[in-house]
This record gives sequence, C-alpha cells and structure tokens, in this order.
Amino acid sequence: MNRILLLLSAVALCSTSSFATVEITLNNTVYQFENEPRLDEVLAPIALQQNWYWPATKLYRVNNSDIEQQRIALLQQIDELKLHVGPALQTELTALQLQLKSWQLATRIVITIDYDLARAQAPFNPRFEPGVYKLQLFARPSTVVFWGAVQKTLTLSHSGATAVAEYLPALQRSSFADSSTVFIIQPNGQIIETGIALWNRQHIEAMPGAQVFIPFATANFTAMWFTADMDTLNKNLLALALHRVEQ
Repeated sequence: MNRILLLLSAVALCSTSSFATVEITLNNTVYQFENEPRLDEVLAPIALQQNWYWPATKLYRVNNSDIEQQRIALLQQIDELKLHVGPALQTELTALQLQLKSWQLATRIVITIDYDLARAQAPFNPRFEPGVYKLQLFARPSTVVFWGAVQKTLTLSHSGATAVAEYLPALQRSSFADSSTVFIIQPNGQIIETGIALWNRQHIEAMPGAQVFIPFATANFTAMWFTADMDTLNKNLLALALHRVEQ
C-alpha cells in the first residue's frame, strides 16, 4: 500500500512540475516558463528582430475579473446618469457605452520595458510572478487617438514637436466637452492632464501611439446636470482606458 502511495505521489509531483508557472503571449506567440523568468529572458526571443519602439510596449495580466467588474460598474454609472440628463447627452452617453463594450480589457502593468535597460540594470529587469500575461511590442506608431466627448473617435497622424492643443481643430468635439482640459494617456502608461484653452494652454506633446481623452465638462450648466457625477465619470473613463488592449 505504501509503495502505491509513493508511486502516486511521484506521478503527481512530475505532473505538477510540467505545468507552466508563467505563461506569456508575446505578440502572437505563447511562451511558457516553469520558473519565474526575468524581463530580459521573456523579451529575448524577439527583442532583436526589429527596431521596436519600447515606450509603446504594453504588459497586461489577463484572466483578472476585476477589470471586467470595473467596466460593468462604469456602464451602470452611465445608465444612472442617463436618467437625469437631456436627450442630446443621453444619445452621446449611449454611444459611449457601445464603445466601452467593444474594448478588449486586461490589467495593465505599468513598468518601464526596454530590452537594453533590462540587460544592463537590475531595477529594470523584474521577475514575473506566476500568472498569465500578454506582452505587446510595436514598431514606432504613427498615430494619436482622440476619444471621449467627441462626435466620433478620431485617429490622427502623429506630428512631432506639436502640442496636443494643435490637433484639436481637426476634431468634432461634443457640445458637452470640457473646453479647457484634456488628458493624455501616453503609450508608456503615464497620464498627463494638460490645458488647451487660451488662458491655460501648455505645450505638452502626445507621444506616438498615445490616447487623448476629451473629458465631459463638469460645470453645472443646467439644473439636471450633476457636476460631481460628471467628474466621477471622467475619472472612471480615464482609469478604464489605461487597461484597454490594443487590437
């Protein structure tokens, strides 16, 4: 009997050791690691295949229900807002909901990802914890995406040495859009608030591949427009957008 138990234990141990501790989809290829790899080991298979634009590299942890719950809560928040605003804003919020439902989401892990840095400096070469990940590498992007309080999401060609405010004449902003501020989600995960009106304009540039979020105005223009609710909506939209997976 003891021999049988020992044999079963040995088989179970062998089976367990064959399971991957870390699974990473690197672009379109799945890699499995029995141990916990460091970043340079994960990047090595394709790091030198082409001239990657490292600031646009994105790392996500997948199979995390928290982000989906965040989306559900935001959609519910918009449903509640629609009960208290006029028809024009209701229409815009419904269109926004459709957009949010179409997003592929995963938990974004915002760290510096650069193969040369990872090989040269230990602080930039972290070890992956057990789990399932998605890692996206890109060539240098050529566009910037504008979304939020706009008639439609618009993708514009990136222009070097150009303040975000200079892109805005090409947009059809909503009549409910904030006229003084936008938020830039840089491809490396940094979020920057910048002024765009004549009185507060700043020369802040969007990096290639950035998202620019046009927030809804929070001024209480009508008795049925809840300032605090719109401010919360803007914050929640911005927070969710960070976890959007580029398709």
